[in-house]
Amino acid sequence: MTCPFLREAQVQYCQTAAFRKLIPLAASPKGAVRAEEKCASESHAACPVFRLQRQEPAAGPCPYLRESLMQYCAAAPVARFVPYSESLLSRCGHDGFRYCGLYLQMAHPAASSAETDSVAAPDWLHYSANHMWLDLTEDGACHIGIDAFLSRALGPIEAVGFVWQRGRHLPAAVLTVGGIEVEVMFPNPLLIANCNLYLRAAPSKISAEPYTGGWLFEGTPVEGTLDCLRSGGEARGWMEEEQRRMNQFLQSWPRPGEAPGMCDGGLFAAGVLRQLERDQARALVHEFFSPYASGKREPS
Repeated sequence: MTCPFLREAQVQYCQTAAFRKLIPLAASPKGAVRAEEKCASESHAACPVFRLQRQEPAAGPCPYLRESLMQYCAAAPVARFVPYSESLLSRCGHDGFRYCGLYLQMAHPAASSAETDSVAAPDWLHYSANHMWLDLTEDGACHIGIDAFLSRALGPIEAVGFVWQRGRHLPAAVLTVGGIEVEVMFPNPLLIANCNLYLRAAPSKISAEPYTGGWLFEGTPVEGTLDCLRSGGEARGWMEEEQRRMNQFLQSWPRPGEAPGMCDGGLFAAGVLRQLERDQARALVHEFFSPYASGKREPS
């Protein structure tokens, strides 16, 4: 599936020009020649670039005039033409376009997802035990991010750093929340192709848009990428159990009645990590969001 904003255009350009200027054919009526366009008529003989080739003028268009099929994004403020053969290498040519900032800004796609007491859990995603999600499309493209449960617990994120940006690794990032650095790591290997480096300038997107603009990693699955992940009804049941465990965890502090973050009808408060003492915050991160905590996954 390709992006709905992906368009095609036939363009002309000069093969010998030092700077290739692409002229869309749609800019003029079919078969028409603009008066200022020398390339498509015998006037090309007066072109300084043509004269440098030291070739005799020919009747009709310039022999160095070329045509090519290009693609461009109709949502971009300035059209950037990409050769048709190369466009499929970008996310525009496969399901990965759903994580493009321009697509999200223009299309405003509705996240049709199941919710567990306001914690969104889209059915098409796969979830790890430490609350990270993976989206594997039919085209084989993968995206990874943190789920709504983790983003709610963290609240506004102040900074993000990526441990790995390319290569076969366990995708990991360091999120700064209230002065505390929280490492989030997807527990399975991925051949990382890109990181969402735009988040370094706008880290708040990670918690505000965890399933769309806040994605962290893009890549290709390898052996073991989908191991021990939950999806569909299993994921919804697990999310409900995680909410129960979180409430129980917050109520287990030494002084009963002073458990932070218990509000919103039983759902822990957004940004609960900021309300805890440093040691308590670390205990919460270890219990719910570490890939090696509570027997979730044994180190290999």
